[in-house]
Amino acid sequence: MPTVVREDIDALNAVLTITIAKDDYEPTFKKELNKLKDRGAIKGFRKGKTPTPFLKKMYGKGLLSEIVTDLLHKELSEVIKDREVQFMGQPIPSLSQPPVNFDYDNMSEYIFKFDLGVAPNFELKGVDMNTTYDFYKVQIGEDKINERFETARKHYGEQVDSAEPIADNDMVYFSAVELDGNAIKEDGWKTTFSVLVNRLADGSVKEEIKSKQKGDKLRFNVFELEEGTSREFVKKYLLNFTKADIDEGTETGDMYEGTIERVTRQAPAELNQEFYDKVFGPGEIYNEEEAKARIAESLGGAQQGQADSLLYRELRQRLIDLNRDAMPLPNDFIKRWLRVSHEEKADALLDDYDNFADDMRWTLIKDKLANKYDIQVTDEDIRQMAYNRVMGYFGGYGDPKMLEPVVKRMLEDPESVNGLAGDVLADKLFYKIKENIGLNNILISEEDLRAKYDAVMKEEEEKSRLKQGLAAGDEEE
Repeated sequence: MPTVVREDIDALNAVLTITIAKDDYEPTFKKELNKLKDRGAIKGFRKGKTPTPFLKKMYGKGLLSEIVTDLLHKELSEVIKDREVQFMGQPIPSLSQPPVNFDYDNMSEYIFKFDLGVAPNFELKGVDMNTTYDFYKVQIGEDKINERFETARKHYGEQVDSAEPIADNDMVYFSAVELDGNAIKEDGWKTTFSVLVNRLADGSVKEEIKSKQKGDKLRFNVFELEEGTSREFVKKYLLNFTKADIDEGTETGDMYEGTIERVTRQAPAELNQEFYDKVFGPGEIYNEEEAKARIAESLGGAQQGQADSLLYRELRQRLIDLNRDAMPLPNDFIKRWLRVSHEEKADALLDDYDNFADDMRWTLIKDKLANKYDIQVTDEDIRQMAYNRVMGYFGGYGDPKMLEPVVKRMLEDPESVNGLAGDVLADKLFYKIKENIGLNNILISEEDLRAKYDAVMKEEEEKSRLKQGLAAGDEEE
């Protein structure tokens, strides 16, 4: 079995020496060589009779390299899995590592040396109730709360006849007859229909209707009465043409005289327990004051995502700043690791190294907190995140049966699943941190919150664009 020795150079750097003895790989080498011999005939030799020296000459170096390398990777994987020590990046061959000669004729031990970057050991500051962070809470105006409350009353109210002057939200019922010039057309088309005043086209007719009441008459172009309706729509829904009328090409004049037969409007629901139960759920709300408080909470919650996003960004920066001195990084190792593992993007990453280093610090902070709070990510969490993500693609709506195949494909992609798991972990971690810090609640208007959020997003987009530009320039060179 290979031997692994880690030598700590200092608190942040170590050298890993892996020694693979002849006894570790020779049995496998001979076994695989015999498989090649038994696999089939090689030109010039009968099946199973190919001389071993010939096989070694043809396949020995590659086979030996593959076996030793596989053993080496297994040992490296075990080292990385060791949770007692957290490493930065991945092990990289030491500069003092000599070239390896895989000599199948003179088998001996192989010694590999790797440089390791060791994560700093630190006590996390800034996640406690004594450390406060600004948290914006949207202050909802009374007018908006009252408007939403009255909208709910109207929604759950009922249509009642109105004798008052006609208003925008009223429904007006007409009986109408076709005109011929200024006179009612003999044997002209007759119809009955209703229109919502709000849907009438802006202009003289809309204003005239508001001056009328039940029993009054007015004249209008029926095809221009409602906003944004086609001639076919009017024929079908206002003039009440049958399918046969339309198929036969029946036509009518544009001008009609209408008599207002009835006017109805939505009467607000009474403020009783039945209303509160319908709107907020059984037994949730018992009076107007409680109802308006719940509405204010709901309206503020609509901007909760933006407020949480701003808090997350402040958390990230503050925790990095508070712990930076206690989190020195093996910078020389990391820069060399970037050169080895990110060849194409290395220059761009190194040009922005301070931010890259802070990204690594943030990863260490998240890992420490995830372990502290024992945050677990389940398959159901990942599935729900995938479902929410797909739902977002459809604007927050969609038939579950239609979404299911998309979710299924997403969950079959390992890279996608890893990304979703990371997002679930980040969400759970954020809300756990939020429970364990002091919040300095700052009341803010919807407009000001949106402006702050947009400004932060714009700044991040600029940084992202700059990084991409650096990376693109690096690739062009």
